[in-house]
Amino acid sequence: MRLPWSRIHTVRAALLSVVFTVVLSTSPIHAQSEELAAAEIKRRVVEALQLQGTETVADVGCGDGFYTLPLARALGSGKVLAVDIDEAALSKLKRQLADQGIMNVETVKGKEDDPLLTPESLDAVLIVNAYHEMTAHETMLRHVYAGLKPGGTFVLMEGIWDSRERQPRDEQTKHHELAAGIAGKELEVAGFEIASVRDPFLQRPPDADGKSRWWLITARRPLRR
Repeated sequence: MRLPWSRIHTVRAALLSVVFTVVLSTSPIHAQSEELAAAEIKRRVVEALQLQGTETVADVGCGDGFYTLPLARALGSGKVLAVDIDEAALSKLKRQLADQGIMNVETVKGKEDDPLLTPESLDAVLIVNAYHEMTAHETMLRHVYAGLKPGGTFVLMEGIWDSRERQPRDEQTKHHELAAGIAGKELEVAGFEIASVRDPFLQRPPDADGKSRWWLITARRPLRR
């Protein structure tokens, strides 16, 4: 059974910590805790958005706030729209926001095929580890495109095992994965311009099952001509 696109985000902190901790284990800083490894992942992903601190950014599939919280701190006078379809995850996020005194986040309960973004209101959109769960992904991309201002940035991050990279899309998403090549073509069909593809963005050394990695695509809604 496919999971709703929000569900995978409730565990993404643990998954990404494990992946990045393995990468760090080959470096001189292998003694870092999982907490520090997770903080480094957040830093790198937020950095990819190239924020100045005043923007409005949507974290679509935000779960309980793994990226929403660092985004809010990075934005300062800017604003985060935290979008998810899981009411329980949004409730947990609201409690964290209240506990930490973070005031620049607005939670939005989206729909399966619509994140409910106001047209041309966003400087950037972030989707991490949720796009592969979106059964109406073409429609979701159209909504993301419409929600961005011309020139706005879209950062998309997903994982893939090398052994599944050449499999059909349905087979990849069945295992909660997606290749960068497939996603990149879908973004272009939706009208986005691909600015960069970082593949791998995070990588885990080979094990008995092969090698897995996380990729990150930065795309933009074109400026009006």
